[in-house]
Amino acid sequence: MLARLGQGREAEVLAWADGYVIKLFWPEYTEVDARLEAYLAQQAWLLGAPAPRVADVLALEGRWGVVMEWLRGMPMSDYLLLGPHHLQQAAERLAWLHHRLHTCPAAQMPSQRMRIIRRIEASPLSPELRAALLEHLERLPEGSALCHGDLHPENVLVADEEAYAVDWSLASRGSPAADVARTVLLLRYSELPPDWPGRPAFEQQRRLFCQAYLAHYQRFAGLERLELEAWLPIVAAVRLGDRVPGEEARLLRLIERGLAASPSGRARGR
Repeated sequence: MLARLGQGREAEVLAWADGYVIKLFWPEYTEVDARLEAYLAQQAWLLGAPAPRVADVLALEGRWGVVMEWLRGMPMSDYLLLGPHHLQQAAERLAWLHHRLHTCPAAQMPSQRMRIIRRIEASPLSPELRAALLEHLERLPEGSALCHGDLHPENVLVADEEAYAVDWSLASRGSPAADVARTVLLLRYSELPPDWPGRPAFEQQRRLFCQAYLAHYQRFAGLERLELEAWLPIVAAVRLGDRVPGEEARLLRLIERGLAASPSGRARGR
């Protein structure tokens, strides 16, 4: 029996051979899903990102898994539980890690923009809102940086003085501002896992943590606040397609507010 080290919406992580773990996907995920994540994670590692090295893709008891290097650390979500004084340290580490990823060129990775377009077109929004979002997206820069697509404390491992990004299934080539906007959205507005022991404490601190992360990222990378805000309705629309219970109303407010503040939205309001 393999020891379980963690689990999430897509998979569980089990101890494997010495020095390795296997990310074993739940039965509804296919070989294609496993091989895509393995490819994206390995490309990120080859680009110099702080990420685990992929060793193999295999089937185990009817499920597909990715075997990768065992990075012996704790999830940043657990690190936050060590006490309030760890909040600022974690925010700075998260921001520095994100900035490091964005310094990697990513020509081999799939297009962030094309993924966003597909997600908006498939979203449950009205045709009018989808058209307004796609028009807004055309005004935003495409970018060519390595973007994780889902960077938040549960997808970061803290080990000694290093932080590593894991779960690369949404990685792409694109705009760092869009990637940061996705992280801000998750930190501020997402529904936290109901079984996470740190949920009550983090609910009280999440605004402060998000502000600290963003301030550190702006210090490292020089991101303008307006760049971030321009991407928020876009990433909110993408998140809406995940249909997470409890999030729809607040995501719709972000979309409508963001579009109203855009040049085309202001023109329609006159």
